[in-house]
Amino acid sequence: MPEQGLFEFTVPDELLKEAVSKHRDREVVADLELVPGTGEGKPPSIWGILRKSGFSPLLLFTAAALVSSTFGAGIGLLGPNIQRAFHLSDTGLAATAFVVNVAQVAWAIPVAVAADRGSRKVVAGVTLLIFAVVAPLMALARNVWPFVFLYMAAAVAYGTNQTVHNSYLADAYPTEARARVFSYHYAADPVSSTLGIFVVGLIATAGGSWRWGLVIALLGIPIGVAILFLREPDKGANESSHILKAAGMDVSSQQQAAPRVLLGSAVNRLLKIRSLYYQLVAVAVLGFVSLGTSVFGSLYLERVWHQGIGQRGHVYLVTGLSTFLGIPLSYAIGDRLFRRAPQAPLLLAGASLVLYGLFFSGALYMPRLWLVELGWFLANAAIAPIAISIFQTLAATAPPEMRSICFGLFGFHGLVFGGFTGAVLLGAISEAIGVKGALALMGPVSALGGVLLMVGSRFVRRDITLVIEDVLERYAEGKRRQSGAEIPALQIHNLDFSYGNQQVLFDVNLEVRQGEVVALLGTNGAGKSTLLRAVAGLEHPTRGVIRLFGANTTYLEAEQVLDLGVALLVGGKMTFPGLSVRDNLRVGGYSLRRHALRHKAALERALQMFPELEPRLDQAAGTLSGGEQQMLALARVTMTEPRLLMIDELTLGLAPMTVERLMEIVRQINARGTTVVLVEQSVNRAMSLAARAVFLERGQVRFDGPTSELLRRDDLLRPVFLASAQAGLG
Repeated sequence: MPEQGLFEFTVPDELLKEAVSKHRDREVVADLELVPGTGEGKPPSIWGILRKSGFSPLLLFTAAALVSSTFGAGIGLLGPNIQRAFHLSDTGLAATAFVVNVAQVAWAIPVAVAADRGSRKVVAGVTLLIFAVVAPLMALARNVWPFVFLYMAAAVAYGTNQTVHNSYLADAYPTEARARVFSYHYAADPVSSTLGIFVVGLIATAGGSWRWGLVIALLGIPIGVAILFLREPDKGANESSHILKAAGMDVSSQQQAAPRVLLGSAVNRLLKIRSLYYQLVAVAVLGFVSLGTSVFGSLYLERVWHQGIGQRGHVYLVTGLSTFLGIPLSYAIGDRLFRRAPQAPLLLAGASLVLYGLFFSGALYMPRLWLVELGWFLANAAIAPIAISIFQTLAATAPPEMRSICFGLFGFHGLVFGGFTGAVLLGAISEAIGVKGALALMGPVSALGGVLLMVGSRFVRRDITLVIEDVLERYAEGKRRQSGAEIPALQIHNLDFSYGNQQVLFDVNLEVRQGEVVALLGTNGAGKSTLLRAVAGLEHPTRGVIRLFGANTTYLEAEQVLDLGVALLVGGKMTFPGLSVRDNLRVGGYSLRRHALRHKAALERALQMFPELEPRLDQAAGTLSGGEQQMLALARVTMTEPRLLMIDELTLGLAPMTVERLMEIVRQINARGTTVVLVEQSVNRAMSLAARAVFLERGQVRFDGPTSELLRRDDLLRPVFLASAQAGLG
């Protein structure tokens, strides 16, 4: 019996019901019954969860974040002293900060990719050790260039705090405690900006130089070593098991290896998450605000209120304490709020950002320093829940195998777009009208970011439902494999596709057995070509799953799909006219370039199928007739030795004799075991090749069955294939 009351604290029951209902028509999940949540009660005790799952991961990752964040906050505190030591202007100081921010981004993406593909604990531990060794060496720099160079190397640790750490913790602890776990981990930020920055100031003051403050990075050495001895949790297994338990399913059926998605495809996939798109734009605002307050806040205190290092540290200690007032809000209501209304955390984050801008900007014009501190105190309290709210939403909407990259995108947008704008714009404004005028921009910029988060909250429910559907699809596929059923050559489940805001495919479901020939028919603009391009990896869907011979290829690139034995022939101009026939065939066999014997055999088979091409091997492809060029195109595709061949409009505009010749070749290819999916306008031609047809109309599957039955569907054929239908019926 599945655990009662677990899943309800992660996703509202109605979202799970909606996702399960879309799978009822699939035989392998037809017997599922949703286990209802109670909708009441308190979340499981965080201490009980930590005792069960372990204290070490949360403590060590929080300590790691604390060390690097304290170092970064300390650099902000020491900014005016560093500026004088290296004789930097305001713009020069801002540019230095920006260069380091760029380094953080440059590290964050590769670090996130390494974590998603390998061990997150190793990535986190090693990067912290590098930071702990390199960062203290910055104190030895006598000019700005070695200082910046070492800081750029040490920045490798910053890329892990909100990427690798969050991804690890999301899998190390149950999903119903996610907001509370993130709250503890995020406490490193307010601690570093209060107690941490105060300690850095004390060390620098006691040592008589700002350089002594940098030795605090050495604390990362024992922490980094300890992280290396942690257990590595499975990516997404914990979350998937909760979804399946809540749906009354056998958890063991869902375990499948995640596909290795390239970085470009992963980013493409993540940007299709509508709520994430708005969050990424909003986080650029956060980057602008973060850089402005850390770099120019110290300048403001020094120039307007004449505060030294120790005094500035005291101000940051007092104002930073307010952050602890906001964290309990996320801790106390985060999981319950998210369960009842999953869009609520983003609404809370948007409101927090708007309030932050109001309080921070208003405080700049207060006549007393204590009023400035009060305004900043309230601003920090208001913005405290924002990170946890975003992380909680992000962890629920991003695919588990891409979580680190997803968190890395936040750093990229925040530091590149927000940081670049902040460094250049604020530096220029500060030198033109003063640091107070530059910081005043925080108000309207924060309001813009808050509104964007509120707009993005509208899509959270939809995005979570898609994650649930993905888990259920993996479950269904796992049940299929356990039953010993034959793995199809092609599986398409719940596929949506859009070009921008224009949706082309709607909830397409299709399966093609190995060795089968299927005709894909439909109206012009129905989405036939788009569907084939999505299968081939040339386009990526908005929703749904594509499997080729059992492997999830939804977001693989075209070259990866080709390596699985899948080829696409697009009708018309599929040759390189400036190359010879021989070179066109060599291009087709590029995937076999490391296998000389297979390449030679593939070339011989192609020429046996099309003996017309052999005497013209040295002739330019562009001088061939239209039919001969199409023969060359088909021969070139067969050079890849495809297990699945997709053909889009093979015979369009060709003479009848050439058409019959090409159709016969397709029959021969299929007879050797290759599965064929053929887009064709003529029903009669399709019927001569395929016993089964799939009919698309306006991006939806309207018919899937024997071709002979389609000929009797006058409601489908009359608007498009009137002549062909009449001929077939006659």
